[in-house]
Amino acid sequence: MKSLREWQFIVLSILAIAKALDYDERKERYSSSVLGLMKLYELEQQYIKTLQVYAVERNNSILTKYLSSIELNNVNKKSYREREEHVSNILNAFTLIRRTHQDWPKWQKFMKTILNASEMVKLNAIVSQAPDKQDMKEMLENMQRAEKINNLHAVDLVQGRLLHKKYEIRLSMRDCVAIGRHKYEIGDYARALMWYDSASKSTKNEFIDILDDPEADLKQLYAETIKGQKTLEAINISSSSSSSSEIDKFDGNLSKEMTSYHLGCRGLFLPPGKLVCRYNFTTSPFLRLAPLKQEEINLDPYIVVYHDVLHDREIAQMKEEMANAHISNAWIEERKANQSQMRQVIGRVSWLTDSSNFMDSVNQRIMDMTGFSMKGIESLQVCNYGPGCNFKPHYDYMAEGYEPPNILTLGDRLASVIFYASEVHLGGATVFPRLDVAITPKKGAGLVWYNTYDDSTHDQRSQHAVCPTLMGSRWTLTKWVHLSPQMFLKPCRPRK
Repeated sequence: MKSLREWQFIVLSILAIAKALDYDERKERYSSSVLGLMKLYELEQQYIKTLQVYAVERNNSILTKYLSSIELNNVNKKSYREREEHVSNILNAFTLIRRTHQDWPKWQKFMKTILNASEMVKLNAIVSQAPDKQDMKEMLENMQRAEKINNLHAVDLVQGRLLHKKYEIRLSMRDCVAIGRHKYEIGDYARALMWYDSASKSTKNEFIDILDDPEADLKQLYAETIKGQKTLEAINISSSSSSSSEIDKFDGNLSKEMTSYHLGCRGLFLPPGKLVCRYNFTTSPFLRLAPLKQEEINLDPYIVVYHDVLHDREIAQMKEEMANAHISNAWIEERKANQSQMRQVIGRVSWLTDSSNFMDSVNQRIMDMTGFSMKGIESLQVCNYGPGCNFKPHYDYMAEGYEPPNILTLGDRLASVIFYASEVHLGGATVFPRLDVAITPKKGAGLVWYNTYDDSTHDQRSQHAVCPTLMGSRWTLTKWVHLSPQMFLKPCRPRK
């Protein structure tokens, strides 16, 4: 017989799982894409303008000072491009999410002391649209992913330095403590210590009477993290059969996990040799009049980039059609029935299925690039990634329990085509970890590769991934070429 305490634990566990499963995944996720962050940026501008009116009417110096502090780090950008560039920086994206999630509710309590109920209605409506706890958690995970994969350090990030570039942004003490807490919770004690140390040296803490005083708990947080780090070291040492020299190397090294995927995202692959660029005028008769600029990336399996195959006018049409189509969050994995954790979001995706001049033009261009038929596979996928979002190494063909849509009628995915519809200044590369190949997104370029051998069996070397974006809005237009429509176009040769 189970005791009362055991039954209470079981009931609470079931309720916790049910609560997680009941979470509406269709809810707004600002952190999932630059598109979402643009919406949050505009929402904050509404919030600031509303507070500015009350600051003047009440002649409130505290409120005026708070608004000035926001504007120093969040200058109102005039053009759409300026606003997009601002929120596409992962540091700006994080501070925007943290500020609106953590600070807004506390300022609401303060505003209730100086405004009446009718005046609070407008502010309440804005704050109700703030990022929720899950959105904040995903933004923190995006930061963790970007740091770990690119081997970034807190001391650089606090000062606005991403890889080799310096941006005009500095993280506050509250920003540093929020990141440090998250790293402590996931057991990344080495990075947590670095962030707490950076917090103690960061910008002056303000508005502690209204918000909170992160400095008050900093020593305790630091002590708990050191304790966790020592416990982790003891576990590693006791469970290790390595020599003492190898044990001495264990110091919580931030870059101890190094895979081909990490190397590719850090730009450490050797450049390919003896490959050429040429004009392709043989794949289709039309190319004799307008040949394509083709760059060979890899010969076996065949990977090629076509330059200047998607034009600015078409990119504008693509975004316009995406705005009119159904937009949803794109998930990395399917959630199992008994899984209580939220799935990782990689971006916002839309399927363009209605026939249009844009779709016809793009599909014809893919036929010119590949020589394959698009019959029955006319739809296109548009995706916009959020800062820090990535796509882990995976295959496009049927593998690891994944089954592409319409596989029974169209067959497996023979090849993949990705058009890059934006410039990504830092990060966002497409990496083939088993080939030591990485392709940096270039606006207007089209990437083509094969997922199968000539006998249509799966080629595991086609495994690929997307690196976290650090600076830039990563827009892609993706098409998968299925096997069945190519029945009389693709020769089927025995595998060598």
